Amino acid sequence: MKRLRVLAVVFFLLSGCTTIGIQDMDAVKNRDFSTVETFRICIYKDVEVSDERAQEIIAAITEEFAPFGVKIQIPWIQPWERPGFTWKEILNDVAFRPLEPPCDRMFVLVGRDFKDFLWGSVMPEFHGAVETNTMTKGFAVAELGSINQLLTLKSPSDIAAHEVYHLLGCGHGCLANACYNQILRIKIAARKNRDVGRNFFPAMTQDGQIFWTRNDINREFGLEQEEPSKVAQRHQGKNN
Repeated sequence: MKRLRVLAVVFFLLSGCTTIGIQDMDAVKNRDFSTVETFRICIYKDVEVSDERAQEIIAAITEEFAPFGVKIQIPWIQPWERPGFTWKEILNDVAFRPLEPPCDRMFVLVGRDFKDFLWGSVMPEFHGAVETNTMTKGFAVAELGSINQLLTLKSPSDIAAHEVYHLLGCGHGCLANACYNQILRIKIAARKNRDVGRNFFPAMTQDGQIFWTRNDINREFGLEQEEPSKVAQRHQGKNN
């Protein structure tokens, strides 16, 4: 039932997914976004996506969010194999993975194949998505591979940056000021978390619900949280 609920709310978000607003960089430069806060995005990289493309996207989102006082940090990049063809299969795969330290968010860079090209020639397609239960997990298509994608005039870096705005709790609108307000709100929440010793950049949904810990997020998806020692052992095994 929870899985079906996730898919329902995600479709509601994506059905109108165009832009978070018209950027006003003069307003950004003249606004106080408080102290710099570190935002850690752990990345699963499709085996079909080159390391060079992944680094290009990371550099772009790092530059995109620097003016807001949001320091993008990538704790790790792990290989990922696409679990299915549809966006629902892709999003479910990442949404139902537990969020573990040191990750604040999890994000997939998705590759392309001939099926995407054929589908995009005749049908609309989604180039990125973020689940709306917690706004902590999502994906972006990291390679150009269909006519629809070319017609959007959006590069893979643009698409990824768009989805990272959603990971910060931004919605869609005609003006970006609402998003700027949201970034300030979530940064204030991050500072509060840091001040009480919680090393986690909290998540905020469209209705204002705040998830202060990774355990809160994992419970939302019915996931058991492992002991920190077990997590460390497992990651150590991956690196050996």
